[in-house]
Amino acid sequence: MNRTSAAATSKTVALSAIFGALAIFCTQLFIPLFFGNPNLGSTPVTIAAVLCPLPVGVASGIVKGLGASLWTGQPFIEMPAGIGDAIMAAFTHSIAKRWKKVHAASLGQLSRYVFTSGMIALYIGLVASIGATSGPEATVFRGLVARYPWFSQSMSFLPKVVANILVIWVAISFPAVTLSIIANTFASVLVIGLAGKRIRDMLLRWGMS
Repeated sequence: MNRTSAAATSKTVALSAIFGALAIFCTQLFIPLFFGNPNLGSTPVTIAAVLCPLPVGVASGIVKGLGASLWTGQPFIEMPAGIGDAIMAAFTHSIAKRWKKVHAASLGQLSRYVFTSGMIALYIGLVASIGATSGPEATVFRGLVARYPWFSQSMSFLPKVVANILVIWVAISFPAVTLSIIANTFASVLVIGLAGKRIRDMLLRWGMS
């Protein structure tokens, strides 16, 4: 690895650490709900995805998931959410090259219905479908079925695994992820609109694009 590549790698790691730390901090600004805690953790991830090189946004999402898993003690929710946010960051970064940055940030946040909710639903739904009767995933699944019996019953015609995933997807999406998307869209657009050019210029001076 030559000096130029090593320097670029070091800067990418440094930016990932900065935005990852911001994401962990922002996860502590949350609203406690029965299932899921809407927070501002994906705002730094979105900003990194829009303004920084691709690895920074992706890494920030993973770091967010790891950090939130530790302080909430709910890795079965926060780690899939972090992976989903990392995928969201990659999606947001790709459209930010062609769209206005605030529009890319908004669409990226909306994509969390697919990526973030989807990863949580996929993980817990699969665990429930293999017949696990103990552990936090099973406890959460039983609680959600009890809270949304009408939806669980309406999905009974589907294969078990599909029905389980859909129950979790609806439960995490409404209201937790919906509230999170609204708050993080507002915060992301505000920061990018007010300070995006300055941040971008600073990154360019630092040799990052």
